[in-house]
Amino acid sequence: MRENNPKILFKFLLIISVLILLIVIVFSFTLFYVLKILLLVILSVYFLYCIFVLLLWISIIRRKRHYIHATGEDILIVAPHQDDCVAIAGGYAIQTKEKGGQVTVLYVTGGIPGDNPIRRQEALNAWATIGVSKSSLFFLKHYISTGLVDREEIDVCLNELTKFIEEIQPKTIFIPLYEGGNYQHDVTNYMVSEAINRCNSEITVYESPEYNFYFSFETTPEKILSGFARLIPFISYDYSPEPVKNDTVYYLEMTTEQLQLKRQMLAKFTTQNPKQLVKRFGFTDRYQKLHQYDYAKPPFDYKFSLARKINFVKSLPVVGKFMARAVKWTKTIHPDPNYTMTKILFSKDSQSYDGSF
Repeated sequence: MRENNPKILFKFLLIISVLILLIVIVFSFTLFYVLKILLLVILSVYFLYCIFVLLLWISIIRRKRHYIHATGEDILIVAPHQDDCVAIAGGYAIQTKEKGGQVTVLYVTGGIPGDNPIRRQEALNAWATIGVSKSSLFFLKHYISTGLVDREEIDVCLNELTKFIEEIQPKTIFIPLYEGGNYQHDVTNYMVSEAINRCNSEITVYESPEYNFYFSFETTPEKILSGFARLIPFISYDYSPEPVKNDTVYYLEMTTEQLQLKRQMLAKFTTQNPKQLVKRFGFTDRYQKLHQYDYAKPPFDYKFSLARKINFVKSLPVVGKFMARAVKWTKTIHPDPNYTMTKILFSKDSQSYDGSF
């Protein structure tokens, strides 16, 4: 099954339900009473499941969306880690190169000698796939695994970002979404947002989801659908990352050849489980325009999220095992009462983060 095609799952479930109903009708006079009751129960469950899938499908197709193409303008992609840039805007970069625009890639980590040189080479190989030269890739001097964990270093990086944006003056910038999935993703979002305010220039900024632990029927229906699809043998539903906010989603229209190129780029990151990267991000790009966040608060309130309710069900006997198998990604430290962004950027008592991400 491919992206935005949950109707296949719906049709499959409907066919199974009809088959069970036919079995009950045809053998209603020969089957044992207990067996007929069991079949009717299974039939009822499947019909309810079909209705649930249908509602999710309706939620998916009703989501506010706007289809776009790259216009050939000069773009800047900013991300903390080497594979992130391809994941969030590989498709737009491909189209930009095809239309003669300049693609500049800035990594806020990986610039210190000896700090994951293999990952740096992987980035060079990935971008070379579409003709982005080494001279268009830049690495700031912050550590990949331990960088940007105190206010002083963040301020240094913010100044670097501001200066870089002022120098190259891109028309469009792509950054990771503020979503509570990875601390360095979120702090990159914060720094670019602040840098744009300092530059006082009109730049279109798109933020792209990578992974988050938010579950909502309104904004992440495909994530929920994918989880429940695991309950059906031989059926899976893959989807591209979904955002947290209910803002308009911009879908990049890509050709089959462009999509294949993006997947080839993702596969270059051999140390990052390339098969999983392609499966997770090998879709057409999705973006939202930069939201005006209150970075003193987490991107979503875990207390009122569906993730918390799912975790409660997981704690129940028997049914919890089935829920844990269906929906895995709910256990998380983000966001929590001591949310990292808040702790580092806005706390008067603490200037450094004492945990891991």
